[in-house]
Amino acid sequence: MTMNEEIEKLEIKVSYLEAGIAELNDVVVQQQKTIDTLSYSLEKMQEKLQSLIEEVGTPNRPSRRPPHY
Repeated sequence: MTMNEEIEKLEIKVSYLEAGIAELNDVVVQQQKTIDTLSYSLEKMQEKLQSLIEEVGTPNRPSRRPPHY
């Protein structure tokens, strides 16, 4: 195998590696977008749950006065 053939073979390998890295980068970017969306949704659900807990109260400590007061 000549030096030019070896260089060409290495260039082909590098091209495939670059394509693979670009593809993996796209996957990571999409996963981060999904994580951000899920984190936002979880935060909103936690806020909603906290407001419901404050509205209803806990069994040991109601947050509202009973209606007969």
